[in-house]
Amino acid sequence: MDNIPVLVDKTDNLIEVIKTKKPLVALVANTSWSIYNFRLNLIRFLQANGYRILVIAPKDNFSSNLIAEGVSYQHLNLDNYGTNPLSELNIIRQLRKIYRKNDIDFIIHYTIKPNIYGSIAAKLAGIPSIAITTGLGHLLSFSNEFTKVISIFLYKLASSLSKEVWFLNQTDLDDFLRLKIVKATKTFLLPGEGVDTSFFKPQSQKSNGNSMRFLFAGRIIWDKGFREYIEAAKVIKEKFPHCEFDVVGFLDPTNPNAVPYDYILEQQESDLIKFHGETNDIRSFLNRTHCVVFPSMYREGLSRILMEAAAMETPIITTDNVGCKELIDEGVTGFIVPKSDHTQLVEKMTHFINMSFKERLVMGANARLKIIREHDHNNINAIYLKRIKEFV
Repeated sequence: MDNIPVLVDKTDNLIEVIKTKKPLVALVANTSWSIYNFRLNLIRFLQANGYRILVIAPKDNFSSNLIAEGVSYQHLNLDNYGTNPLSELNIIRQLRKIYRKNDIDFIIHYTIKPNIYGSIAAKLAGIPSIAITTGLGHLLSFSNEFTKVISIFLYKLASSLSKEVWFLNQTDLDDFLRLKIVKATKTFLLPGEGVDTSFFKPQSQKSNGNSMRFLFAGRIIWDKGFREYIEAAKVIKEKFPHCEFDVVGFLDPTNPNAVPYDYILEQQESDLIKFHGETNDIRSFLNRTHCVVFPSMYREGLSRILMEAAAMETPIITTDNVGCKELIDEGVTGFIVPKSDHTQLVEKMTHFINMSFKERLVMGANARLKIIREHDHNNINAIYLKRIKEFV
């Protein structure tokens, strides 16, 4: 009798393990850079609320930074501008394999290709997902009609497979409904991706010296209005020699609309602009800038640089473009000009120069109040958490 084995019921222990296991949320995007720079605060917030995070994105200089934050990381081989059908299908295969081998509870897709191919892969893997439309880029403006039709068809398929499709501005949402890409019952309007207004805050009062500093910041591609910024700078410099024009951002040679380095070098050698390259912390530039000029024609979701600038009490001049105009109260927090109109841009920049020091300070203060009221990261994170709990 003494040698009879005793059977131990491990059911209670198993139940306890299941109860204490933290749900895993995957964030999928076309760059590690965008996840780190735009969604790090969300990652930390979700971790603090009991979620594990897996980031799936192409490897770049920020992938290791994400790992240092305690997240799991998987490389995704993705060409943002590729159109080869076999390569595009391989994205679905890659993602389905990653989704199946990881015990993922919920997936959030960002940007066009992850939204389309990731939503298909998630459905194949049996994992609930949402797609967040962070901007349409050229999706609705392809010159090739066949490419446009195929892209819309794929987005329609992906939308049907996602639990929800989120938008950062009303115009994008309305366009998707108009084109019948998504059902209204599946849409959700997120007021931006949030700005940490305790991090992006004025570090000192703007100077009232002889010089006036303007700043262009972002990807240096023609669609972001870089040519308009340069042409306006030439006119302003003639009228107001004390004005200075800074450029901060990264060159994207793989982008068909990339601004050539030789063009930037030419403007710098003529003493028109000062090119500072990329930066890991835009705050020092925003703190010394009197006005951010962002004449974008690109279909933004909600422009990140404009939100960060406003949070630091920096007035803005931008275009009546989707994802830009929503962030400006005309004449109160900045100015809006028509797209591709450098004459109007010059007029608004001239008006800003002629404003009194106090008027510029009030405009900057109003800009920060608008961001705190409408786009503070705490409010956005709370929305994410509430929606995720409905699916996980």
